[in-house]
Amino acid sequence: MICNIRESNGKALIEVHGDLDNAHAANNFRETMYEVLTSGKKEAIIDMNAVESINSHGIGKLLLFYNKFKDIGGDLRITSTHGNIKEIFETLRMDVLFKVEKN
Repeated sequence: MICNIRESNGKALIEVHGDLDNAHAANNFRETMYEVLTSGKKEAIIDMNAVESINSHGIGKLLLFYNKFKDIGGDLRITSTHGNIKEIFETLRMDVLFKVEKN
């Protein structure tokens, strides 16, 4: 799992390439998200287009950073959910918690 960070309209855009379905991938994701937080960005968008699988490891990290961004008065959004990822988000009602944007 690889994450790329770029800036788009003053927001951090995190492109996730690979699955968030194990501890190693979740730890890599966590490191990326801490990098975004320490850069001072208060708004971030996570692009899930290249993610095919997510489990409790990845979901836990998404919820962790949802709270961290809220704690600083920021905003964390998700974009490009599809297939299995979209279904999981809807089943767990994460599409209500996160602002899930269509791409």
